[in-house]
Amino acid sequence: MTRYTKPVWQMIEEAVDELGEITAKSAKQYIREKYPQDNVNELTIGAHVISCSVNHTSTHQYKCTHKFLFYLGNGHFRRYDAQKDGVWEINTDGARKISEHIKTNEASFSQIDSRGQVQIPQEVRERLHLSERDFVAFINDEKGNIMLKKAELRPI
Repeated sequence: MTRYTKPVWQMIEEAVDELGEITAKSAKQYIREKYPQDNVNELTIGAHVISCSVNHTSTHQYKCTHKFLFYLGNGHFRRYDAQKDGVWEINTDGARKISEHIKTNEASFSQIDSRGQVQIPQEVRERLHLSERDFVAFINDEKGNIMLKKAELRPI
């Protein structure tokens, strides 16, 4: 197994955060320039760009749990935003939009996907200072309300 400075999907995430919109070609160039010591295979980068998409027609062909790209068509991707792009489900037939993200003055709602996962709205992530791979906890208070909080795992 090839070892890189960081996972390829994180390199691609850096590229889209810096460039705003990417193609597989621009992601390859970014990674070659930023991580020349890793010598990441160009086919690997192209496959990861597709696999990190919530809506590319071939995303279901790849195994990737880090879905952060939205396919715009014609080879172009940007960061996925559930508020703008809706909620997508990926199954063996491909990707399909299953709902719009709904926001009211009091709450934001997202639908749980077929894997039991939910996209946390950007404004909630910002208020909780959440970033990729952070933990969240669902806490029951004495009144039976469930609260979402940023969590930290510590050894006992």
